[in-house]
Amino acid sequence: MLTDTRRPAPRVDLPRSVRPRARVPGGPRRVTEAVLLCLLALVLRLPSFRRPFWSPDEGYLATQAMMLRTGGRLYQNVVDRKPPVMPWLYEACFAFAGDGGLTAVRIAAVAALGATAVLTARTADQLLGAWAALPAGVLTVTASVALPAPDAMAATFEIFMLPATAAALYCGVKDRFLLAGVAVSVAVLTKQVGLAPLLPLLPLALEGPRRRRNTVALALGAVAPVAICALVLGVHRFTFWVFLSSGSYASSPPGAQVIAEHAASGLVSLLTTFAAVLVLLPLLPWRRRTHSLRVARRRGARPRRSAAHSRRTDRLPVVWLLASAGGVSVGWHFYGHYFLQLVPPAALLALRVIAVSCERPSGGPAVLRHLVERAGRRGVALSAAACSLLVAVCWTTAAWQTRPPQLDRTLAVANAVRNHSAPGASLFVWGMHPETYWLSGRTPASRYLTAGLLTNFSGGADIRRVGPEYAVPGSWPVFRRELADTPPCVLVDDSADTPYPLADYPELRTLLADGYRRVADIQGARVYRRNDC
Repeated sequence: MLTDTRRPAPRVDLPRSVRPRARVPGGPRRVTEAVLLCLLALVLRLPSFRRPFWSPDEGYLATQAMMLRTGGRLYQNVVDRKPPVMPWLYEACFAFAGDGGLTAVRIAAVAALGATAVLTARTADQLLGAWAALPAGVLTVTASVALPAPDAMAATFEIFMLPATAAALYCGVKDRFLLAGVAVSVAVLTKQVGLAPLLPLLPLALEGPRRRRNTVALALGAVAPVAICALVLGVHRFTFWVFLSSGSYASSPPGAQVIAEHAASGLVSLLTTFAAVLVLLPLLPWRRRTHSLRVARRRGARPRRSAAHSRRTDRLPVVWLLASAGGVSVGWHFYGHYFLQLVPPAALLALRVIAVSCERPSGGPAVLRHLVERAGRRGVALSAAACSLLVAVCWTTAAWQTRPPQLDRTLAVANAVRNHSAPGASLFVWGMHPETYWLSGRTPASRYLTAGLLTNFSGGADIRRVGPEYAVPGSWPVFRRELADTPPCVLVDDSADTPYPLADYPELRTLLADGYRRVADIQGARVYRRNDC
């Protein structure tokens, strides 16, 4: 019997530069996942297109964009205690589609949520494996619409901050710390609490032999764009309005009952979604991975994971979630839309719990372990139905929610302003509904678009710290000068039943007594017109 005695040819290691490039696995899968997540984001945010606006923040940003388009200068005669990205975004959307509606802004919000889901999915792929990518993205999208509809559907700061925060963590996991720092700076320029991802990124940068290089790259990326914006907009004005003007607001928390109610509402909304999906996830087809791991253990084999990878997987979602929770807690206001920044890290942490349950026979919650081992097709069907029902309820609630009385009231006030003034006339609103400027199409007579900047009032905040002495520092001298130089053609007093009634402010009483007459009274909002206007 003949045998082949030929020896295999010796292996030749080619230089890296001439090696054939290997095909990247999972490319089509990743494209499919991205398309599915973007479509899911579009479907679940479709109800956002049914209202002219969802929150006063949208009205404030729309009014700022309108002022910028007519020659206003940010942080000079167009001011807010927020960074510049959102006014610029609204301005760009209005330049593209006109300032008569927020359709372009809502489309941008869909894109932002889709990008957040895709980046969270890619991060889950890096930390936990390919099995976790699509669930992480789906969790991100579905949990974002579980909040009350005005918070979930509004196109404001948090929804546009999320893609930058998710990009920062993804770049950090991929050891691209310069890009991670740039993403952090974009998040900070969208809203100040976008700085939160820096906390989990710093330990990543300090790991490994290139810790100094990575740390410098992260710091440079995080600081440089913010510094450039400050130079363009004016260092003093930028620093004051973005970082130094919110002292009174941050130090005026609401009462303990209001804090508890707001915090409980947001947490319950998110936890309900995550609890339902956590029951579903171990039962889906990728539970076969659990079976293969169990078989490998029986044969004496173990899945290999480096110690560094294990530390990243265990630590990063927890630290990111804690840092984001700190951002939610700033000022103790706990508005519903604040909780959006918890969604991506919570999705990663939920999947990490499932991974622990799958990989360790004695680890993780026993309930999930038993579900993984014993549930059959009936369990899969029931869990899928429960989760689908939850998402459907959230979507239907947002889609068919009745119009709140405040929306109709604001539209009626804006219509009265239009009826009693000519296009281009100046308007001043003493209240907390800046959308009146945008809806009426009238020019703001002051850079201070809400009474909150002049009184420190905020919904549910401590009313004992409301008054001109708690206003943004230096605002009242500027406001008095504005009223004296260009008195508004129309003034709306929307301060009935508030801690800042117009009668308590001599400047406004004197202004009304000097040639104004009341022309409309709409559910407590009084509209005044100047006689010579």
